[in-house]
Amino acid sequence: MWLKRPLNLKILPFNDKNFKEIFEGFNMQIGSALKQDVHDILCEDLLRERAAVLSRAGFAVENALQQVIRINQRIEEKMNELRTHRNDVSRRKDLTDQVTILEEINTIIDQYNTACQKAELQYYYFIVTREALGLRRHEMVRQLYQIPPKKKKIQAI
Repeated sequence: MWLKRPLNLKILPFNDKNFKEIFEGFNMQIGSALKQDVHDILCEDLLRERAAVLSRAGFAVENALQQVIRINQRIEEKMNELRTHRNDVSRRKDLTDQVTILEEINTIIDQYNTACQKAELQYYYFIVTREALGLRRHEMVRQLYQIPPKKKKIQAI
C-alpha cells in the first residue's frame, strides 16, 4: 500500500519570516480549551521544578548539618578518651599520649569548623533559593536549620 506517486512536501526554512506564518496556523488548530490545558500543564511543571529545586537545597543543608553532628560526636569520643587517660593513675605520667590525643582532637576540630563553614554556605544558598522563588519569611527555617558555632582548639596543659 505504498504511495505510488511522490509526495509534494513543501519544506520551508525555519526563520523569523515564516515562523509567524507556521505557528499562526498551528495556533488556529488548537482550541481554547486545549490552550488552557497546555497552560495548566506548564504551570504544574514549573511548580514541580520549583519544589524540586527547593528540596535539593534543603537536603544539601541537612546533609551538611549531619556531617557537623558526626564530626562533633568524634570530638566527644576523643574528649572522653582524653578524660579517661587523665583519670587513669597508671597512665597519667605519660604526657606523649595526652599530647597525641590533643593533636587528634585539634585536627578533628579543624574538620568540624570546615564542616560548619560548609553548612553556613549551604544554608545561605537555601535562603537565596527561597528568596528567588518568592518566599520571604525565613523564621521557621532558622529554627529548623540552626548552624552550631565554631569550636576553638584545645591548648595543651
